Amino acid sequence: MKIVDLEEAINEKRAEMIEIGMAKGLSSEETIVCSQELDRLLNEYRSLTVKQGSSKSTLILDDLFASVQHLVKLISRPYRFMIPYKSNRLS
Repeated sequence: MKIVDLEEAINEKRAEMIEIGMAKGLSSEETIVCSQELDRLLNEYRSLTVKQGSSKSTLILDDLFASVQHLVKLISRPYRFMIPYKSNRLS
């Protein structure tokens, strides 16, 4: 599989994992299976980029990590994203 194809597959799998995680929870079997499939794709991507000497792999991993962090925050504290911001300052 080519790097470009892997990047597309990784992005699709990440979006799928986030969607399943939001709908069924992070500990659901479907989310875990999807996460394992994403891990496999990322490992394959890492292997190809190391062979080719590409440094882009760290960028995609950083992007994935940020997406997962955002998903965890959203699922664990959804009310923070729904309530309008209120300042602590006295008016």
